[in-house]
Amino acid sequence: MPSLLDIRRTAAALIAVAMSAALIAFAFIISDSARTQMQTGARLSVGDASVVVQKPVKRQTSGGELDDALLKQVAALDGVASVRGRHWDVLILDLPKQLRNAVNISVSAQDVPTLSQFTTLSSGRLPTATGEVAISTTLAEQQGLSVGNTIRLTTNDADDNADAPHSAPTVVGIVSPGPDTELEGLGAVYATTDQLQAMGANTSYYQLYVAAKPGTDTAALTAAVEQTVHAVQPHALVQDREAVISQRSQNQQGGTMFAGILNVLAPVCAMVAIIVIATTFSTLVARQTRTVGLMRCIGTTRRQVMLAVLRTGLITGLLGSVLGTTAGTGIAAAVISSGHFADLKADQLTISPASLALTIALGTLVTLIAVLRPARKATRISPLVALTGQVASVKQAGRARRWTAAAGVVVAGAGAAVITLGIQVSDIYVTAGGSAIVVLGAVLGLPALVTAIIGLIGRVSSGTRLPVLHLATRNLARNSGRSAAAAATLFVCVLVGSGLFVGLSSLNASFESILGHSSRVDARIFGVTPQTDTAHLTKQVKAVDGVKDVTYVPTLELIQVVDGQTKKTVVDVIDTSAVAPFVRTTSGLEDLDDGTLIVGGIYGIPDGSKVTLTGTAGSVELTARVREGWGAVITPATAQRLNGDAPTNTTMWVRSTGSTMTPATEHALHVAVRGQELMVTGSAAGVEVMSAQIMKVALIVCLVLGAALVIALSGLANTTDVSVLERVREIGVLRATGSSRQEIRRLIVTEGVLVAAVGGGLGLLVGTALGVSETLAMAKSAEGMTVHIPSLVLIGIFAATLAVGLAASVRPAGRAASVPPVRALSEE
Repeated sequence: MPSLLDIRRTAAALIAVAMSAALIAFAFIISDSARTQMQTGARLSVGDASVVVQKPVKRQTSGGELDDALLKQVAALDGVASVRGRHWDVLILDLPKQLRNAVNISVSAQDVPTLSQFTTLSSGRLPTATGEVAISTTLAEQQGLSVGNTIRLTTNDADDNADAPHSAPTVVGIVSPGPDTELEGLGAVYATTDQLQAMGANTSYYQLYVAAKPGTDTAALTAAVEQTVHAVQPHALVQDREAVISQRSQNQQGGTMFAGILNVLAPVCAMVAIIVIATTFSTLVARQTRTVGLMRCIGTTRRQVMLAVLRTGLITGLLGSVLGTTAGTGIAAAVISSGHFADLKADQLTISPASLALTIALGTLVTLIAVLRPARKATRISPLVALTGQVASVKQAGRARRWTAAAGVVVAGAGAAVITLGIQVSDIYVTAGGSAIVVLGAVLGLPALVTAIIGLIGRVSSGTRLPVLHLATRNLARNSGRSAAAAATLFVCVLVGSGLFVGLSSLNASFESILGHSSRVDARIFGVTPQTDTAHLTKQVKAVDGVKDVTYVPTLELIQVVDGQTKKTVVDVIDTSAVAPFVRTTSGLEDLDDGTLIVGGIYGIPDGSKVTLTGTAGSVELTARVREGWGAVITPATAQRLNGDAPTNTTMWVRSTGSTMTPATEHALHVAVRGQELMVTGSAAGVEVMSAQIMKVALIVCLVLGAALVIALSGLANTTDVSVLERVREIGVLRATGSSRQEIRRLIVTEGVLVAAVGGGLGLLVGTALGVSETLAMAKSAEGMTVHIPSLVLIGIFAATLAVGLAASVRPAGRAASVPPVRALSEE
């Protein structure tokens, strides 16, 4: 059985396989490199230790401490080269009582770090004596501190412990910590052991890092260390090096988000590739129908015909996968080596042979799956075709298309029902599942729909009014299956792209509203007491560039009783109408009245519970309503019953001039109140991070969509080229009857653009609808989320689709226009 391989005809399939394999390889390498990044950080934090011992959590108080005596016992074990102890504890900023409810007041107290290529000094020097500390860049930014300032620290139990230490060491350096310091995410203070003790930090060891002598069995050493440690502290956690690295790497974030997005979008390219490959091989089989029929006449079996097609698909898939994997690997290596993608560095580039082999296997498998249907078609070719030239019945094909379209309508209807359910229950996963079902139904019904639309366009463009368009629709309708397959590639691309961009645009447009619901106040300044000169403070803050206005909200310290449990609490006193001009939204305060306590879920008070609050002037029983975003809130009338006319502390609420608080304005607020017993907290950092993430995701979507469109372009170009080759005689008749080269060229281009317009237009409509449904499903979980349709972006996607149709038809159109009429008329 001869091979059906035709390099010219299978070029589109080869490109499709290569492009999808390149994207899969790129995603795998990004994912592997991100994993390497996390493991590298975890290994750096462990250093040369083979075994790590960690002290138990506070609730496990029985047993001794990890102290110097235990360290010496572990160091004396056989196989131990050295033992390094690490101090770590949590302190709080030593703030006035009125500031104790502010955020970001916890700091980690650690040993003086060893500087390396990862952990560096941003300014100053490392502390060497008592009274000196270095701080992390995070803490410096949060508190507006610099070298030469003092930082006041105390312990967590300062309110209940009269003997709690209060210290004010001088900041002598600012450290930019790397992964080798095992940063926990808190702002950090670095000090000598004596200074840690002076600040009230626990100076027993938090961890012991045990380095083994060369040749020591790690398992045996771990068991020996565990036995020694548990004799003193039975609740201590003893782990070998690899277990600690695995645990810490899972807690880190690297390029995993980008790898995840690529892994989600890569199947889009694979789906487009499958359509292109299937169309290409269907065309290839159709072009060789008489050849296959002749082979069947001389004794070739159906199995041999199928194997011939599958062998061609295997060669195409394998070659395309190898080429694509090579290209994807090169692109990933260049991108990561540049150091500008997902914070990955050149030394973290990881190219796994297993991932590359899997990419090639997936590309080949995708090709074989796509070729199965054309191969089965080839086996159905009758030997009589070689004699009669007749193939499948048009009537049978039309009947099959109608049944498929009916099935598509049923499937799409079921998907729409699931989407409706997902929107009603505000479950994005249910809605996403329904969207996938709708897409499946749309793909099933696409051939009939494309045929109907092309037929309608043909009827609207009568032969005399728009003859070229009319003739183009007739040509496309003659081979509606091929036209529908070409349109399907663009349909999938545009559907996914438009759906994602509707979601991203809605998120971006609603970001300020979402932020307003999650962070109603742009910035808060804590620490305003009855003794504070509020007129002067107001003038200072209003003078900051970017500040629109300020207001003061009283705060009360009360005793709270819920279900018999008593504890202290702090509530804000809010007049909804008075604070409305100073907040982004008053959503959540609708239920606030003189008999209600608004609380967030973090307070652990069930909605509808009865809460008794007691102040200096009396007690009040209120009904709790759980509403997020405000903390604990009561009305001024309720506050009067609890506190009378006694003066209270207040919090200044700051409203910025722009749509959100900018980092520059927030930093200026820190500077404005520096030296006063005040603390500023805002949402600027979160806004900046989220905006950057949205932009990066949009960029990745554009890149993947571009790759999918290139695959679709190759498929459409091949389809158009084959269409031209099959109509050489027809084109010759047109040329012989007076049609110019320009008219022939315009005819072929019109066909390509028309297919692109139909596929892209349908994809745009369905994708936009699905994007809107996903946005509506998110509206409840992301309060403030509203639908925003990015008209310009969608028009741009549609224009890009038309450009693909134009580009795909230019070369075939030139070939059609260059065919001499005499040669064309001589074609059989």
